[in-house]
Amino acid sequence: MENRAVTQASAPARALRVNPVALRHKVAQQLERHRNGSPYPVILLRAEPAWPHDPTILLPDGRNARVVPCASPLAIWDQLVADRPDEVLVLLTDLAESALGDGVRSRVFRHRVITMEPWDLVVEAFGARQPDSALEQEAWAGEALVDAMPPAGWPKLTTPVLTRDVALRHLAAVRFGLDRRGAGPDDLDVDALLRWSAEPGTVEAFGLLRPAEQDGLKHWLTGQYGSPARALFALVNAGHGDDALPLGLVCHAVWRAGDNEAIRARGRIDQYFGKLDDDATVTGFADAVVQVVRGMLSEPAARRQGHAVLDRAEELLVQFGAVAAAADSPILRTGFTRRIGIAAGALLAALHKPGDAALDAAVSSLADHELAAAETERVRRIQMAQRLVRWLSEEVQPPSSVADGVERHIADWGWVDVAIDHVWAGDDAHPELQAAFREIYERAQQRRRKLDEAFAGRLQAWATAGPASDGGLLTVENLLPRVVEPLLRTDRRVLLVVLDGMSAAVAIQLADELSHHWIEYDPLAGVKPGQRRGVVAALPTLTAVSRTSLFAGALRSGDQNNEKRFFAQGRWGKDAKIFHKGPARGGAGEVYAGELAAAVADSGHLVAVVINTVDESLAHGREGSEAGWQLGDVGFLRSLLDLARSSGRAVIITSDHGHVLEHGGDHVRAADAASARHRTGSGPAGPGEVELTGPRVVAPDNRIIALWDPLLRYRASKAGYHGGASLAEVTIPLLAFLLPHVTDVPAGWSAVEVRQPQWWQPTVTGTTTAPEVPPTAPKARRRPAAAAGDALFDIPEPSAATAVQAERTDLVDELKASELFAAQHALTPRRLDVKKVEAALRALVEAKGVLPAAVLAERAGEIPARATGFVSTLQRIFNVDNYPVLTLIDDGRTVRLDLRLLREQFRLSGEPS
Repeated sequence: MENRAVTQASAPARALRVNPVALRHKVAQQLERHRNGSPYPVILLRAEPAWPHDPTILLPDGRNARVVPCASPLAIWDQLVADRPDEVLVLLTDLAESALGDGVRSRVFRHRVITMEPWDLVVEAFGARQPDSALEQEAWAGEALVDAMPPAGWPKLTTPVLTRDVALRHLAAVRFGLDRRGAGPDDLDVDALLRWSAEPGTVEAFGLLRPAEQDGLKHWLTGQYGSPARALFALVNAGHGDDALPLGLVCHAVWRAGDNEAIRARGRIDQYFGKLDDDATVTGFADAVVQVVRGMLSEPAARRQGHAVLDRAEELLVQFGAVAAAADSPILRTGFTRRIGIAAGALLAALHKPGDAALDAAVSSLADHELAAAETERVRRIQMAQRLVRWLSEEVQPPSSVADGVERHIADWGWVDVAIDHVWAGDDAHPELQAAFREIYERAQQRRRKLDEAFAGRLQAWATAGPASDGGLLTVENLLPRVVEPLLRTDRRVLLVVLDGMSAAVAIQLADELSHHWIEYDPLAGVKPGQRRGVVAALPTLTAVSRTSLFAGALRSGDQNNEKRFFAQGRWGKDAKIFHKGPARGGAGEVYAGELAAAVADSGHLVAVVINTVDESLAHGREGSEAGWQLGDVGFLRSLLDLARSSGRAVIITSDHGHVLEHGGDHVRAADAASARHRTGSGPAGPGEVELTGPRVVAPDNRIIALWDPLLRYRASKAGYHGGASLAEVTIPLLAFLLPHVTDVPAGWSAVEVRQPQWWQPTVTGTTTAPEVPPTAPKARRRPAAAAGDALFDIPEPSAATAVQAERTDLVDELKASELFAAQHALTPRRLDVKKVEAALRALVEAKGVLPAAVLAERAGEIPARATGFVSTLQRIFNVDNYPVLTLIDDGRTVRLDLRLLREQFRLSGEPS
């Protein structure tokens, strides 16, 4: 302090600009230290005679102080002789004390001009005793720290010395507005600095600081953060600081490209940086900017600003003539658009040349682009098209029976319908992608129509044979007796949800979302692996027939009142309750009716609820153009399932029939049309139609003519239709769920093992040998088409174990014999039965390395409720040195075994099959 005083005496410093916080602190300090004299003195402070703030400030002791700037002795004298209330008068002047007469000095506090020495104020404000020498050498910083002092003052330190880095970090935090983003001095980094440049008006505000402070902060920040800070402040100096982020993205693209256009663009961009001429600095800056913008795009609060940066970057690309150079950018819109074009070309090429690996690489590259997250639906449609191309490259046999068709529609062709729906929705901007979607849709739809035609022939024979020849096939009228009634006999409470009109395609999407909180089961698995089941609708596939038959437990037709009567007369218990559209919906402020909520929470064994959202969408369409269904799209289903979860109910979700969507179909005029998809006249079946007769047809004379072609309809255009004989209309999905913690799994129930067909899954790349999601089950044997009266109702059995499976079994035996396996197994807490480990490993190897966690536990002899703990124990055994041999994917729902890593870590022979 003494040295600083000597310096000031020999060379008086320029008058200090002071803010209200610093002034209040200084005045309070002086009044506390020198209490003798008037309680309302006149204090003469040496400071810049400017005060653009409230003239009155409140001191800590409750006194008011009025602040008046005085640029001349006369102005000071005028304030001294004027009448004033009881308040402290603070006069700001930059005059030297020698310029004031004795008369002035005799009337002011301490008879002198009080000096505003910045370091004294700063050190005391931080609660320290002295600054370190490095801070004192920053001559500009003292005044800046006084001027920038926040309203609550600087935070108190726990150390006696105020260091340079601590002081300047706090100063920078204020000057760069970190508090506006909920951050503080400890959050100051390259990311914060670059984001500051993108905030409106911040660069201009920085330019209003004193030049010495600007230069001091730039020098310190450049020393702290290197190239990104150096390039940023070069842009600020050149007047382009507010373009720092978009320009950084442009530089990232241009400096990565090596063609002549990119080189010319670099020359133009260099001028933007002023005197900066350093490629290493530019590339370091560009890399940092990409990370910053990537973070902005991932944060909801900053996403809009991030997209504004991208928009400005596209303008700069045009300005610098660098559009072509940005074609490979992993973050710019130009790069994303180019990757879409590459994916579109690859889709068409793979369609005509199956097995072309370029498609997988192109779609993967598109999904890796930073804008893929913002263009989720667009990327999803391209991935759906990719899946259809894979499916089209496979050989597909027509259904050999009704049972075969329903089973394969649930396991495979319903997934095709999901993809077709997305591809039909198309793209709104890219002509080449639109052309690719169009051709893929036409090819896939053509194949689906052939399958529907073949199925219609099998349905015709089956309907004629009648219910007595079902051969164990699950039909809508025997669903309650075969699936629900056995549960009720075990005293289990059940929620039956009938989503009117839900197709297999809709069920696929809803089941995927539900699997985050529930475990899907096959209620008819017996001792076999669980699989998702399909149910055959009554004919015609209308609500009045099929839903009535469902609740009656027999083939019937009727309306809502008939359904209630039939349901009440059934074998479902006296306390069984049914809720249709009207009674289920609640009033104002209610998601669903209080009576429904009470019934689900009650001890009643069966509660059935009809939700009409899907069926109503066929008539009226849906808002928006996005394809697909989510749980939130289906009425109050999410809330209803939450209630079922809290009540511990098993949940069965099914439908009464499926539907086909309007995809540019044709209107067939028919005077005898009874619905959009069937008619009752005596005429013969025409193109796209099938005649259905027999006991399963609930219509006059047990006969109808139904459309099997999904692109035909009898009535005016709507969003979708039902009543026909296509696979999508006849097949009813059956979904059964229990909560993950349920340990008393019903007898015969088994966790669903297969969720997605092989062609749906992402192609395996790199060193990972297993797909990311569960593969399909082994292909079933397909019998040749049988004549009417043959075994039309047989459900194909899984094929026998192959030589490949035997080879994989050898891998398990070799692992069991290894010393490392024995050592790892011995380290597990509460030693796991080695037979369970063996069973789990065999199941994974046979499934090509991927199984749902619940299925894996079940196959190993554990109950699905303990799947998470079981998998964790397996990971302790297999993940030697934390290598990810066994991992959980798909939000923890699926287990993946990396066969290559397994062999490598346990030194096993051979290559994975």
